[in-house]
Amino acid sequence: MARLIKADGKTIDNYECAGLKAKQKAVGGYIEPVYTSQWVILVNEEGHLQNLPLNIEVSALCGRVLVGDALVMTHQEWASEN
Repeated sequence: MARLIKADGKTIDNYECAGLKAKQKAVGGYIEPVYTSQWVILVNEEGHLQNLPLNIEVSALCGRVLVGDALVMTHQEWASEN
């Protein structure tokens, strides 16, 4: 199960996000996967254009600036969904 990390720092473990619509709802728009060696992080594709707030926790996970709410899952979880 994915972990939803909101830009305000709140975290929801075991977030149910089966299907594209659930993932889009979680991030507030079209999803964009960001790959790290350990995680696949789904963010709002237009987050920077929409001036969404910085998500400090997920930015630290991947070493780049990410904004808005994000879903964090393993590569295996991501592959089983697609």
